[in-house]
Amino acid sequence: MSHGPTYIASKGYCIYCKRSEVRLTDEHIFPYFLGGAHVIKNASCDDCARITSKFEMDVARELWGDARASYNAPTRKKKNRKKHIIQPDFYNPGQTILVPIEDFPAAMVFYQMPKAGILQGLPDSVDLSTQWTPVAIHDTDKDNKFKEKYGKFATSRFRHVPDSFARLLVKIAYGQVLFSLDPDDFQAFCLPYILEPKKNLSYIVGGRSSSPEPKEGIGYEIKTNCIKFPKRLLIIVEIQLLSNASTPSYHVFVGDVVGESEIKRAYDKIEATWAVEVDYDHCYKAVSDDAFHWMPSHWPLPAWGTE
Repeated sequence: MSHGPTYIASKGYCIYCKRSEVRLTDEHIFPYFLGGAHVIKNASCDDCARITSKFEMDVARELWGDARASYNAPTRKKKNRKKHIIQPDFYNPGQTILVPIEDFPAAMVFYQMPKAGILQGLPDSVDLSTQWTPVAIHDTDKDNKFKEKYGKFATSRFRHVPDSFARLLVKIAYGQVLFSLDPDDFQAFCLPYILEPKKNLSYIVGGRSSSPEPKEGIGYEIKTNCIKFPKRLLIIVEIQLLSNASTPSYHVFVGDVVGESEIKRAYDKIEATWAVEVDYDHCYKAVSDDAFHWMPSHWPLPAWGTE
């Protein structure tokens, strides 16, 4: 995540639709339901907040609801949180038991993804989401304690919401960039994917082929990476939602900056973890290093040409 203050000032208008003269609410960059602390003040109008809240709640309740309750993740409605979960009774076949939620080792489900389509040089009509593979992350110690106490391993239930999960990643990535830049500093290619007119999330969202090793003491990790061409700057954000576990690492193509003066202004402001400068004449080879999964493997990107 960006260093510096937890809060940044309002942009003066909705960061999604750019309307002003409307009520604006604070926007958590990383979702509150996973402990996100970085906030843009007065950033979202009510209409856009309804859109973003829908896919956030799909992930919070449908994909990770039991896991969040089991591990006591933050919630604004603690009174409504379930206290027990129904499980088959190992000792009395055909019967069920109520298990205290704190005993339940709920799995957290993520999606392993290939590289985003735009970074592979594919057209936006090619949907790669059929290659997104669910990955369940377990707490082994809690699994074993459950089996010892209740006679069998727990049975987890959840609803797959891959599009909502990917849209959440896009929202996080866009917010991350706004900690360094203003919306007018770059072309936010990702915005139609947040607000839903564009549906093929796999075009701008992808991931690393293998999950990185856990990093003790680190929660979420978000990095802004830039690729600087002679006349264009690409902005790609790298996200790992739970770095202290072996969870997938993702990338989101957020947008670009065009023109020498505009690139210099944005480049001087942006807080980039990686800033790679590229000459078009020396870009024929794909980058195979898995650590740089966010690097394009096709040059130039099909959306723009070389200029």
